[in-house]
Amino acid sequence: MVQLKAGLAIVEVEDGRVLLDTRRGVYWHLNLPALTLIEELGRGRPFDDLIRGIAAETGTDEGTVRSDHLALVYELREAKLIEGDL
Repeated sequence: MVQLKAGLAIVEVEDGRVLLDTRRGVYWHLNLPALTLIEELGRGRPFDDLIRGIAAETGTDEGTVRSDHLALVYELREAKLIEGDL
């Protein structure tokens, strides 16, 4: 299961939500799709179900949605914001 690394939390701020490193006081402004992906995967929602839902909701080709979200997961891992397997 993919989840936030220890010490990270999604918090509400005046203009939306941010990802906060509670240990260092550093935060990242992530767009809504990125935050939603992190939250849904952290709740245990299967990646494939999430992709199918987004494709159906947006009318976008499922392959495009999958490749875009796999790239996002890769970027979040590279930034050491998430851990775990899809």
